[in-house]
Amino acid sequence: MASIMEGPLSKWTNVMKGWQYRWFVLDYNAGLLSYYTSKDKMMRGSRRGCVRLRVRFSNRLIPDSDN
Repeated sequence: MASIMEGPLSKWTNVMKGWQYRWFVLDYNAGLLSYYTSKDKMMRGSRRGCVRLRVRFSNRLIPDSDN
C-alpha cells in the first residue's frame, strides 16, 4: 500500500456511544482512506473499513517569510 499519511485517530461509534481508537491510512494511488482497529492489525492486513475518495491531492511548499 502506497500510503502518504497514516496514524492514530478516534472515530465516533453509536454502538458503544463513544470514541474509539483507530489506525487510519490514506492511500493516495488507490484513493482510499482505510481504517484498522490498531497499527498491528494494519500490518497484518486486517482492514476494518474504508472510504473511497474522489478528490485530487496536491502538496505545496510555502516558504517562510524572512522579512
